[in-house]
Amino acid sequence: MNIKYRCIECNRESPQDFFRLKCEESDYSCFDIFYEEKEHSGEVRLPVGSEDLIKLGEGNTPCISLKDNFPRINDLICKLEYFSPTSSFKDRGSSILISAAKKNGVLEFAEDSSGNAGASMSAYAGHAGIKAHIFVPGTTPLSKTDQIKMFGAELHKIPGPRQNSTDAVKKFCKETGIPYISHNYNPFFIEGMKSFAYEIYEEYGELVTDIVMPVGNGSLTVGTFKGFNELKVAGKIKKIPKLHCVQVKGFSPISNRSNNIDWEFDTSSSTLAGGIAVSDPPRINQVIQCIIESEASAIVVDEEDILNWHRKIAKLGILSEITSAAVFAGVESLINMNEINEESVVLVPVTGSGLKDLSNVMI
Repeated sequence: MNIKYRCIECNRESPQDFFRLKCEESDYSCFDIFYEEKEHSGEVRLPVGSEDLIKLGEGNTPCISLKDNFPRINDLICKLEYFSPTSSFKDRGSSILISAAKKNGVLEFAEDSSGNAGASMSAYAGHAGIKAHIFVPGTTPLSKTDQIKMFGAELHKIPGPRQNSTDAVKKFCKETGIPYISHNYNPFFIEGMKSFAYEIYEEYGELVTDIVMPVGNGSLTVGTFKGFNELKVAGKIKKIPKLHCVQVKGFSPISNRSNNIDWEFDTSSSTLAGGIAVSDPPRINQVIQCIIESEASAIVVDEEDILNWHRKIAKLGILSEITSAAVFAGVESLINMNEINEESVVLVPVTGSGLKDLSNVMI
């Protein structure tokens, strides 16, 4: 597979280098992977050959309909990503990223995470025989940190907001020489997310009109857009579904920039939706471009609405992470804004299991 890197900020092309995370010094000059072969069969393109793939059973997650509970739209489909090996959607990206790491001779690496990506990468690293150092905020739920430790990774808990974990892991890597293979910067992780789009197409064709996602760093949004765009180029679909972005109040850099609203992060902000508690996503401009090109919306929801929906969907038999419940609050807002209507077939990813942060739930 012949691949190259392309900077998402300046569009400069360069040979792919697994250990190079940025085009320039700017934290926003991340790379994207593109494939030099012009022909595309319509099968998912991956930057790692099948013989090098490290898999634990990720992907092909089930879908259920909640149509009767959302009468103001055509259908609401839930794709249950918590059926993944480590109970979150991150396994799609970890499979490809850790496969590439092993192929490139990595024996030890460091990563920062709000919890799910750290647990996921720890699992795949353990399966690959690679040592992982995972940096997480001190407020990360015990169930997630226990997962990380059970998979054999070394856990580093960092006080303060999520960004502190990123700053700490960069300092650690600089001091130790251990490679930083961040799932937020490294484009191989994004490539793993494309399978989400292909599975939706395989099950529903072009029926789905809107996909509503909880967005922190935006890897699922970018990967889903890339997947659908590949299908469009291959002539399999005519139009990419609208990829709506949902963020929580206090952690909404993408939504605010999308809507031309001046915003500055308040370091005292907190949320129980830890998976989207991101104040400075490095791929912010790429995520916004995906929203624009899919003709979608970026909205902010309140913590109270997320918690209310978390309880509501639990009574429907769906025990999700609090972060995942943000999409249901988002769907409600989009209906009230008339962004989705009685003709809309809406799909939402239930990105993680509620067992991961049950300690944060008021029962």
